[in-house]
Amino acid sequence: MSTSKKYSLSRSNCSRTCYISRTTKRRPGGGRPRKWQELEEFINGKIRYYWECGAPLTSEQLQAVIQQHISSNCSDAAMDIFVKGKRNTLHKFISRVLERHQWSVRKISISQSVPVDWRMKAEMNSARIRKKFKDEDVDVVINADETFLLFHPFGEKLIAPTGIKRVGSAVQVDNEKWGATVMIACEFRTSSILPPMVIFTGVYCAKLMTQWAKFSKGKSEMDSTSLYMSLSKPMLLLSFLAKVIFNESHWMTSNASIIYISYLTSMFRGKTIGLIWDKHSSHYSADVMEFIERCNADNATETRIVMELVDEGLTPIIQVPDVAVNKVFKSAVKGKYHTYRSGLPIKIGEKVSISRETMVQFILEAISDINIKNYDEPFIRDGFKRCGLNPWSEAQSLNAFKDHLDKLEENEVLKTMLKNQKALSLA
Repeated sequence: MSTSKKYSLSRSNCSRTCYISRTTKRRPGGGRPRKWQELEEFINGKIRYYWECGAPLTSEQLQAVIQQHISSNCSDAAMDIFVKGKRNTLHKFISRVLERHQWSVRKISISQSVPVDWRMKAEMNSARIRKKFKDEDVDVVINADETFLLFHPFGEKLIAPTGIKRVGSAVQVDNEKWGATVMIACEFRTSSILPPMVIFTGVYCAKLMTQWAKFSKGKSEMDSTSLYMSLSKPMLLLSFLAKVIFNESHWMTSNASIIYISYLTSMFRGKTIGLIWDKHSSHYSADVMEFIERCNADNATETRIVMELVDEGLTPIIQVPDVAVNKVFKSAVKGKYHTYRSGLPIKIGEKVSISRETMVQFILEAISDINIKNYDEPFIRDGFKRCGLNPWSEAQSLNAFKDHLDKLEENEVLKTMLKNQKALSLA
């Protein structure tokens, strides 16, 4: 025998109802009936709708949508459990719904601003850059991009004994300095990462910046030009240098761009430098363009800068740092951080602090490791070929570029985004 109880999930403005069956005798093979079936269907429908629109919901957005729906359309019982009740109750319910309907929470790996005609634009951008660098007879091809690093790249999960309800750590970290921006510059011929520029939070052109002005690992006076030597294996030594500056936002500004371009010219004196980076306003402001003109007009140095910009939305497609390096670099820095942390003595109540010097050491060691790997497996040079940025390109390089674009076209997430950005044709 079984009985059923009817629970209304509707208020005066909603005609929907929800039936919850309560069985006194379990049905063979049936299992326990699910509660809140109508709410589950609503969640699955919303997730599918936004996915098919090309604008997938974040976890926070989904939670807000659900709570708004419950507040407007569901019973007081649902309100008490999912809105006014324990926060973890709603989280668990959402997790079960996602699992049953084969949804998962993923990190964003494709830019939401990828243009509909991304392939044509990528091909045009790369062709323009290759032609410009070839016409200008550049000696060096550099693709630079900023990436952000936290001083304490910890997740929010800890390993604890099974059954423990509340988990935390008695060891605190000092997040006063928060993080730093690192300019990752990939160079084609040497298949390497150049000495980075690191931007910390601080006052521009103040005491800290003066103290770090001639930073290098153990040697304060070192001419990076003499270290470049030949194109065979120069990067081991170069990886032990860094340009460290400070500004209020620890992010790129026009002044920071000028400092970085000047840093590049000091590394490649007398060379024609082909520099590729994205269309961030700080990269091509009036001050930056004027500085480049002055550099190119200075006959005393014979160093020239040929700058090319990657159009908006194409960064994850034809920027070498994004395509081939940033993930490896961040993983290497994080590994060095955790190795360092695991070797520290545990001092309860005291904050763990990572100095700027230690952070720069992590960065330089990670870059050095990547450059060493590129001697045997030049994946940075291959990244330039995949992005269509080899100005001395032969058919094999362009085939690698075509294969890269073909694989992106096969990506289902990218397809969904692009499909739903196209206008409806009524023809």
